[in-house]
Formats: sequence, structure tokens, C-alpha cells
Amino acid sequence: MALNAYRVVADALTGLRLVAGVALAVRPSVGLVVVGIATDWIDGTIARLGDAAPYGGRFDLEADSVLTLGAAIAATRRGGGRSLLIAPLLRYAVVAARDPRTYTPRERFFDRVSGIAQMAVLVGALAPWPLRLLSLTALPVTAARCATLAALLTTGAVQSGPRKRPAEARFGPDPGIGAPEVMGAPAREDR
Repeated sequence: MALNAYRVVADALTGLRLVAGVALAVRPSVGLVVVGIATDWIDGTIARLGDAAPYGGRFDLEADSVLTLGAAIAATRRGGGRSLLIAPLLRYAVVAARDPRTYTPRERFFDRVSGIAQMAVLVGALAPWPLRLLSLTALPVTAARCATLAALLTTGAVQSGPRKRPAEARFGPDPGIGAPEVMGAPAREDR
């Protein structure tokens, strides 16, 4: 398989984001976060111009996570509090338990929104005044991100379809007309 120039550029940008995340842990800097965020916005667009790589989406996701963890370490080193580390570390436990490719569109949406909010808080914790005011929201945003990650541990935990009544959720549908066969017996039609 020949290398595609678009893929090479996209992979280089994703790799740069990975390096920025690791560097943040050593040297806290808003500039490194901005570089990481900029490469995140650009690399996907460039990658879609060429042939898709089977590893591309996962590489991008892991680079995002390293950037977030690096930003959390940097914000903690700048006095942001250790609670900022909880959600980025919890994310690795969630990915170990459930593959992100199995997320429903609604789960993916909540994962992205809570991740963006988390990164905004981390940028605020690293930034000079007045952006530092964003760090005042660190505790509720971290709690929301942790709640989202906990919900992602269970397939379908973030409701994406019609809600069931409590009895249906516990015991399943009532086997009536049109219900599937149970242990080889046809559904009752006399109801």
C-alpha cells in the first residue's frame, strides 16, 4: 500500500499533538495547548482528503487523550488542584473496558461535549487573567465529565432510543401479540 501524502501530513500533525501533550506534563504552557488544539482541528480535515487509514481514528483519539492528560498535569502543577487529573485518568479505564468505536451517536456526542468542556477548564487553569476565571468551573465540569465517562461503561447507558417503562427495563417486554418466540414456543395470539 503506497503512502498517501495527505495521510502522512495528518499523521504528522496528530503526532505533534501527542508530543505537545507529553511536553505539557514537563513544561506547562498555554502555547503547547493551543498547538495541540490547532492540530486537532486540522488533521482530520487533511486526513479525509486522502485514503483512510485503519488506525487513523484511534491514533487521533489517543493523541487527544494524551493532550488532555498533559494539560491536566500542567494545570495541577500550576496549582489547579489534583481533582483535574481524575477525568483524564478515568478515561483510560473506560477505554480499557469499552471500545470507543461501539459508542452510539448520542454517547459520542456527550463524550465530545464533556471533553471539550474539560479542555476549556484546563486551558483556563493554565491561562493568564481573565481566562483563568474558567478554572472556577473545574469541579462541576470534572464531575460532569466523570459522570459521562461512567455512563459510557455501559452500552446504551446514555439514552439514545425510546425510554422503557420501569417494568420493561427490568423484565423485558410482555410476550403478547407479535412478541418474539420464547424458548421455541410461538407467541400467544389470544391476548
